[in-house]
Amino acid sequence: MRKYILSTFLAFCSLSSFAIEEDSFVPEMDSLASETKEFPVSLTTTIYSDADMEARRNIDGEQPVMPANINIGTSKLTLFGYAQTGYTYKHSNRQGSNAFDITRIILMANAELTKQLSFFLMYDAAASKLHEYYGQYAFSPQLKVRIGQFKQPYTLENIYPPTILDNISFNNSVLYMTGIATDPSLGATVARDAGVMITGDLFPKDGRPQFNYQLGVFNGTGMNIKENNNQKSVMGMLNYMPSTSLLFSGSFALGTSRSVGAKMDYAGNVLVPGGSNYHRNRYALGAEWKGKPLYFRTEFMGGKDADVKMQGFYADFAFHVVPKKLDVVADFDYLDKNTATSTRDAIRTLTLGAQYWVYKQCRIASQFVHTNPKIGAKTNAWITQFQIAF
Repeated sequence: MRKYILSTFLAFCSLSSFAIEEDSFVPEMDSLASETKEFPVSLTTTIYSDADMEARRNIDGEQPVMPANINIGTSKLTLFGYAQTGYTYKHSNRQGSNAFDITRIILMANAELTKQLSFFLMYDAAASKLHEYYGQYAFSPQLKVRIGQFKQPYTLENIYPPTILDNISFNNSVLYMTGIATDPSLGATVARDAGVMITGDLFPKDGRPQFNYQLGVFNGTGMNIKENNNQKSVMGMLNYMPSTSLLFSGSFALGTSRSVGAKMDYAGNVLVPGGSNYHRNRYALGAEWKGKPLYFRTEFMGGKDADVKMQGFYADFAFHVVPKKLDVVADFDYLDKNTATSTRDAIRTLTLGAQYWVYKQCRIASQFVHTNPKIGAKTNAWITQFQIAF
């Protein structure tokens, strides 16, 4: 009898224990969102070698120098950015002006959720503006899909990071033709827009791709502006890289935009009324040579806004006097905003200067800029800029 009671008690205890475990398991099944998992977390940084820095492709855009990496399991959040401050003296029409300025304070974050899925964020603290925010899924190196707001693939100088451009200020032709600034019809869009784009590398040879392509559909309104005419812009770029030093590029932009302000010629005649829809078409052909000791990049741009034809050209040189330390730079830029006026809407700009690299992409640059418009006063400027990147 005692054995029977003992065995019954033990059986009851074992059943009760099973019931408790089963009860505690059921809520977790009913609420999977509350499941807690532990992942290893670490904070690291990456110090890229000079060889790594030299091997980077300018067409890939912003890249870190010494970022902060927050590693959470297999996911990684990379924090990086740069700042550019300087001093500018200008003389025009027998009058001079000077000012210290904060050109850019760019903060960036790239989250790699998986090997295929990532999210990128760029914020300009100096202008208090969100520049880029997009998600990207890489099906393969040949096909990546990007959706959000980002740089439009038109002209090399536009897609290159300002941290590696030799001229402190963008060329006038690039500023105007891409819509970065100075175009009254498009406004200051910083050449970014909301849309979707496919990109990738093709035809690998000797361990590197020979072609890179970018093709996207955008609102056509510019950065941080909602769609305003229910029409889209198509932009694309194709780069051919026969060697690690040489690159040939072609790009285009086709679409209809709504004019922010009126576009006028030198005499004040309205060419594109403000608030109107107009066809905005562009093309560009360029080349780049990354040699030792000479760097060279050039592009020719053409376009048409409504019935207004325009064209631009620049040639940028850098001579590496002391490799990775001291460069002498020169740049010639030409922009004709309306070819029908016999170059009266043309502007020529010559830039000469030098830059000293303090550490990787950290530099001090000083340049003399002479701007010579066909109509209007000439301007001479001395620009000095300090850049730090991490």
